[in-house]
Amino acid sequence: MLNIHLSLNEEQKESYIELLCSTKFGNGKNAKTVKEKFEEHKVFFGDYSFEDIVFIEPEKINGLVEELEAKQPQKDALKELFKYDKKFQPLIAKFFEKNLNPRTCYYCNIDFINVYDEEENSKNKFTLDHFIDKGSYPYLALSIFNLIPSCSVCNSKIKGRKPFYGDKELESTNPYLKSFRFDEKVKFKLFLHKNCKDLNIKSKADIEIPLKENYSNEYDKYIKVFKLNERYQAHKDIVFEMIKNAELYPESRLKELQDLTGIPYQQIKQDIFSLIDDNADLSKEPFSKLKRDMACELGLV
Repeated sequence: MLNIHLSLNEEQKESYIELLCSTKFGNGKNAKTVKEKFEEHKVFFGDYSFEDIVFIEPEKINGLVEELEAKQPQKDALKELFKYDKKFQPLIAKFFEKNLNPRTCYYCNIDFINVYDEEENSKNKFTLDHFIDKGSYPYLALSIFNLIPSCSVCNSKIKGRKPFYGDKELESTNPYLKSFRFDEKVKFKLFLHKNCKDLNIKSKADIEIPLKENYSNEYDKYIKVFKLNERYQAHKDIVFEMIKNAELYPESRLKELQDLTGIPYQQIKQDIFSLIDDNADLSKEPFSKLKRDMACELGLV
């Protein structure tokens, strides 16, 4: 649903490689880092270096998979090499925490995924979904741009091991891709029960908030896979409250409050409706896309 803006400089890349090499496989003198073990399979990877695989650009991932799959890789050996397990998982999560600081799920934007608890001095750790399944394509298990910070519902309960690679409707929905334009092309639309007039609604049951795409159906399957329409219907109370506030605070009332308080009209409007700026990072707050789209539907912006 939301694009991931992660650009790594050379220092950050070196830090990630050091992180991956901080753990060794085996014991004693025979213990090797993942990069050292990679060299044992260099024939298979050809001109690709370990760094090339780990930092393969999102636009080039499909081409890499196509090229390597043509060589009929020995999947079991590669699964052992690129083993994304309890050793690597917390280390990689810390890297994302430091360099991206994900707050909400990039697939659904429904839940906070990294909330700091001051009392316990800890965070609710996010999950990292392998956009292209690591079981079928193990050499992408540690690749940065194949790892999507997400909630456990999207990752484990809904997406699971669905084959996104090879499905033309889904493989182009990697949120790291510059061409991924879900937020731009797909909007939440407001539909009211036929008996409702002038936003005079009695309950959230009168509301429907489907996602609609203009002039294409590029993201239809994405919406269905993550059950976005069904899941957002359970949160219609957010829109119901926005509509009730729109009734209580028409422009005339907002201007009265400005005259009474001396607070600028736009600031009052911002505070009442929790308006989200067009340039805001939607990933930092749950339901931010829904709220922004509904503000447009209600004529608040």
